[in-house]
Amino acid sequence: THLINMTDKHIKLTWPAFAKIRDRWKGRVELQGVSLVALSFFRDEDAARKLADVVAEHGGLLGAAVCCAEQGGMPEDDWTTCDKDRDLLLDRIFTLAKERNLDIDFHTDENGNELARGLRYVAEKTLKYGYQGRVVCGHCCSLAYQPEHELRRTLAVAAKAGVTVVSLPLVNQWTQDRHGAGGRTPRWRGITLLHEARQAGVPVAIASDNTRDQFYAYGDLDMLEVFNQGCRMAHLDRPYGTWVQSVTSTPANAMHVFDHGRIRVGCPANFIIFPTARRYSELLSRPQYDRIVVRNGSPIDTELPSYEELDYIPNAVLKGQVPSSEVSYDRVSGAVIWKTRVASSDPHPVEKRGHAMVSNIVLKKSLEYVNSTNTAMMHNTIGILQKVEWIVFLIVTFYLIQYT
Repeated sequence: THLINMTDKHIKLTWPAFAKIRDRWKGRVELQGVSLVALSFFRDEDAARKLADVVAEHGGLLGAAVCCAEQGGMPEDDWTTCDKDRDLLLDRIFTLAKERNLDIDFHTDENGNELARGLRYVAEKTLKYGYQGRVVCGHCCSLAYQPEHELRRTLAVAAKAGVTVVSLPLVNQWTQDRHGAGGRTPRWRGITLLHEARQAGVPVAIASDNTRDQFYAYGDLDMLEVFNQGCRMAHLDRPYGTWVQSVTSTPANAMHVFDHGRIRVGCPANFIIFPTARRYSELLSRPQYDRIVVRNGSPIDTELPSYEELDYIPNAVLKGQVPSSEVSYDRVSGAVIWKTRVASSDPHPVEKRGHAMVSNIVLKKSLEYVNSTNTAMMHNTIGILQKVEWIVFLIVTFYLIQYT
C-alpha cells in the first residue's frame, strides 16, 4: 500500500500508524508500505535522505511517481517528469534505496500521453544499479499509446531489468480518458498492454489500487473481482491459461513472499474454495459469496461486515479536536454536499446521523463541480484528506482486507 509522504506531517503520521496496523494483522495479511511522493520531491536531498531513513526504519519500500501527472511525459510537467534533472533524481532514488537495501515501487505513466515513458527510464536505472527483480512499476497506461518501435524498446529493457508491471484495471478504466465536465464517453480503456508485456517476458500482475475513495468510488478489496474485471477489460481469456497467476504467485514474487499465492508441499495451507463454480465461466459470472476461506488448513467462519460496521470515527473527531468532513451527493440535483466541523470551538454541534459524524454547516456546490471529478474535485478532495488524519483511511482500508 502507498503512504502519501509529500510533507513531514504525512511522514510522521502515516508510518507509525501503518506499523501498528501491520503488527496487528501479522500472520493474517502481508502488508508492505511504500512511500509515495512526486519525483520532484527528491530535489531536496536532505528531505529525501530523511524519508529513506524512515522507510528503512519501518521496513518499507521507497517510491515515487514518474511521468505520472495529467501532463506526464511532457516538458511542462516539472512535478513527475522533471525533464531537466530526471536522471539525477532517479539516480538519487536508487542510491538511497541501495544504501539501505530497500526495494522500490514506482507509479509510472498513469495517463494517455505518448511521451510518457517512465517505465523505460526506471528499467534503465534498474539495470544500471543491479536492482533486477526488486522494482515494481504500477499503472503504465501510456504503453497503449506508444508507437510500435518505442513499445518494443520499452518492453525489452523492462524484461531485461526484471521489473514487475502492475496493472490497475478497475481504477484506470474509471479515471483515464474521463472528461472533467462529463457528458462524454471515454474512447479508450485506460489499462496497460498486459498481453504484450507478458509476451515480452515482463512479469505482469493486476491489483485493485484504490477502494471507495476519490480515485475510485467502488470496490471491496476482493481479488476475485479484480481478476474478474481484469479478464473482461483486457481479454485475459481464450485461453485463461496461467493468467490467474497475475493475482496470485506473480504479485507474491514481487513482494518476495514466496510461500504465498501458490499451493505446494511446505507452503501454508491458505487458499479459497469456490464450491459452486465448476469452470472459469461460472467462477467469473457470480460474486461467489459462498466461498470458503481456508487459513492454516482450517476454514474460517467470517461474514462480510455491514457498511455501518466499517464506519470508523476516531475519538479525536468525536471530541471535536480535529477537522472532520463528510462528502455526499443530493440524489435529485446531483449537487455535492460538504458537511464539516472545523474545530472544537465551532459553535455548530456535531450531529450523529446513523454512523456518520456531521455538523449543521452545509456547503453546496454545483453539479458542474461534481462532474469535474477527474480534475478539480480530485485535487480539492485530496486537500481535504490531507487536513484529516490519514490513519482513518489506513484503518478502514486494512479492516476491509480480512473479509476479502
